[in-house]
Amino acid sequence: MNEMIFQEGNEFNYVRYNEILPDRMTLLFIHGLGDSGLCFQKVFEDKRFDKFNIIVPDMVGYGKSSASANGDYGFASYINRIWKIIEEMKINDLTVIGHSMGGDIATLLCNSDQKYKIKKFVNIEGNITQFDLFISLEAIKAAEDENFVYWFYDDFMKSKVFEDWGQKYPSCRRYHISLCYCRLEAFLANAQELCKRNTALPGKYKSETGQIYCSLSIPKVFCYGTESVSSGTIDFLKENNLEYQVFDGAFHWLMIDKAKEFYSFLYEFISSE
Repeated sequence: MNEMIFQEGNEFNYVRYNEILPDRMTLLFIHGLGDSGLCFQKVFEDKRFDKFNIIVPDMVGYGKSSASANGDYGFASYINRIWKIIEEMKINDLTVIGHSMGGDIATLLCNSDQKYKIKKFVNIEGNITQFDLFISLEAIKAAEDENFVYWFYDDFMKSKVFEDWGQKYPSCRRYHISLCYCRLEAFLANAQELCKRNTALPGKYKSETGQIYCSLSIPKVFCYGTESVSSGTIDFLKENNLEYQVFDGAFHWLMIDKAKEFYSFLYEFISSE
């Protein structure tokens, strides 16, 4: 694994990557809310993926990346930064893998692909309905109660992630590490945008992101763990005849909880015609 910094003014993106060759497929991994590229560490250890380019950025405000230079943590800004990385690294043949909030960002990234560089999309429990927003809703409620900092460090990071989830799922102990480096202003801004985008529409299913996901014409698959995703999201997948892959016994970070199964599935999906 290699590391580099993409800098623009006083702002920089930290990126993990392997050897980048121009004539092979690139796998771009996008992490979720409060997380970092650490959640995809296993892909660098799996020799099957040595024949692909691998790019794993820490989003601005997360991990080893800087704060936003102008305070903008909007998804549109994230997408703009990602396209700059893609252009700088001269990437043309892309499969995007987005987890949680990263699935939302990846959905919008695919929708913005005017040069048809993205060939496939793997959505790992991104928000496609309003039913899986519990962390974001708690963050917004804490901010409205002027209790966000205490909520983040004590109620969420310590009690829920480390002491509760972390005792059941190894993935959450790694998530806890990433949360230590997360900037609170990025977390809250992203939680607010997640809720806004996924509750914007009238009717049974309120997610604008979910409707965009349905409209994407490239090969795509939604991956979820049986320990985390809501029944409402499962209904949405079935009602819209969307391809999905279930990982039994996995929590939200299924690419860690069920790493062997997930990366075997990913390899098969990206290798198929």
